[in-house]
Amino acid sequence: MRRTVIALLARWLGDAAGWLVPGYAAMLAIGALLGSVVVVEAAARAGYARRRSLEVLMVAYVGGLLGAACVPLGQAIAHALADGRFVARSGLAAYGGLLGGTLASMAILRRLRLPVLPFLDAGAPALGLGYFFARLGCFLAGCDYGRPTASAFGVRFPQGSAAWVDHVERGLVPPDARASLPVHPTQLYLAFLGLALFVAISRLRAPPSPVPPVSAPARDGARISAFFAAYAVGRFALESLRGDASRGAIGPLSTSQAIAVVTLALLGALWSARLLRVIRSRAALS
Repeated sequence: MRRTVIALLARWLGDAAGWLVPGYAAMLAIGALLGSVVVVEAAARAGYARRRSLEVLMVAYVGGLLGAACVPLGQAIAHALADGRFVARSGLAAYGGLLGGTLASMAILRRLRLPVLPFLDAGAPALGLGYFFARLGCFLAGCDYGRPTASAFGVRFPQGSAAWVDHVERGLVPPDARASLPVHPTQLYLAFLGLALFVAISRLRAPPSPVPPVSAPARDGARISAFFAAYAVGRFALESLRGDASRGAIGPLSTSQAIAVVTLALLGALWSARLLRVIRSRAALS
């Protein structure tokens, strides 16, 4: 798809179009840089030193990459156990990246003896912003495409793209076709899910945290929980429009849908336990 966008812009920009249209890696970098600015400034307002925030972010990005790589690795291992053949899967999984980065942040914050939940709440909107740019990169790369559709939103991916190869192999289009069938641009749907979460979570009031950050038990963790809950619901719904086989499956659910269900269950359990502790503590004081 990047080649198609470049060809369209080349009518007005000439050779400069190739330099101005970023690729997948460039979009990841843009999202990471802008997200870092949001996190550092939000954490600074919550009482975290900028230097410490940058340390946390460096570890978070490493954890995010490892988490993103672990999902396709887990899929390959599951297939090997099922049919005896280990087939390495390429690519990175966005869900694994989000979870891996968050868990790595929690680990380094504990290592530095800094409050965990206020920092995650401060940085929660940046997850949506980074995800927005990452999914735009997916659209330009042509991965994570949707199912064929006759709707006005359908997008044809060019010859040689993942969607085109898939449709040729399945006999949906002839080998000399110049483009795939029109498919749902699920990458753009997911991108705007990230953008919507960035705006919505930014509007949620973060707990007040003077310097040094002080825990606010009734509200700490609300923003990061809201992000992962809303993302899980949105991702589960949009997965039904995906058409790429590489997303994997666990029973009737795609891998991401299964992770979404587990995420919601864990969030429900954690907040139920927290609510129970608050009720008990209030009962003890009364």
